[in-house]
Amino acid sequence: MKRILIFILLAAMLILPASAVADTETCVKLPIVMYHHLSPKQKLWGDYILSPDELESDLKYLREQGYESITTKQLIQWSKGEAQLPEKPVMITFDDGYESTLVYGGPLLEKYGFQAVIAVIGSAADLFSEKRDHMLDYSYLAWDAVRDISGGDIFEIQCHTYTMHKLNTRKGCGKLSGENYTNYKSKLVEDLTRFRDKCEQEDVQLVNAIAFPYGVYCKDTISIIKEMGFEAAFTCTERINYLNGDPEELYELRRFNRPHGISSEKFFKKWED
Repeated sequence: MKRILIFILLAAMLILPASAVADTETCVKLPIVMYHHLSPKQKLWGDYILSPDELESDLKYLREQGYESITTKQLIQWSKGEAQLPEKPVMITFDDGYESTLVYGGPLLEKYGFQAVIAVIGSAADLFSEKRDHMLDYSYLAWDAVRDISGGDIFEIQCHTYTMHKLNTRKGCGKLSGENYTNYKSKLVEDLTRFRDKCEQEDVQLVNAIAFPYGVYCKDTISIIKEMGFEAAFTCTERINYLNGDPEELYELRRFNRPHGISSEKFFKKWED
């Protein structure tokens, strides 16, 4: 039986065109990790909130394994043939734009020589620009903080929509039940244009990409953001990205959510399976 299986595999390899084999061999393996909130308070830890110690353990592990972080800008440039990627690239992303990302995450990223992408919710930045509440249990980055870090060497800023980070009626960037394309496009374009305009008004250096809230999107979403000039989009599908350099691949980038309570070794083992 074993000999028969080996024969079948060899035969399949011979049938495959040489180009297909070459493509597989030259694909870039890109794991992307998705963080949200950081807190030293044990009572808050869960699927979307880690301790700073857990983040440090992750960064130390990645450094020891030889990974080098890349930015969305680098990835887009690479897809256009304008840049090279390191031998073992990784992307580190933080969704929502919590203030804890800057306070706890910033020093650790700098310590281990990594860069990260923050997906900012426009309405949240509005709220905390007005109330100036710096309670790290729940506070978000205000626009002046977003502006300041957007021009630095550690963080890159991208869109997480203006007001679509919700589940009460419309789920994220998803379509409503029975909603026609024209209405859906109007709502999505209005929201994302508002986000871009606000970033321009606040002098935020913005990368041309979006992280879909809750990972909700559809084919029409992709079509619309392409028309708007977005060059990359991040989902919540937990798989490794195998990229061959086609810019179209960047519209459904997959990420692993990092929960509390498991070791760095166990979490990153997913990448090797």
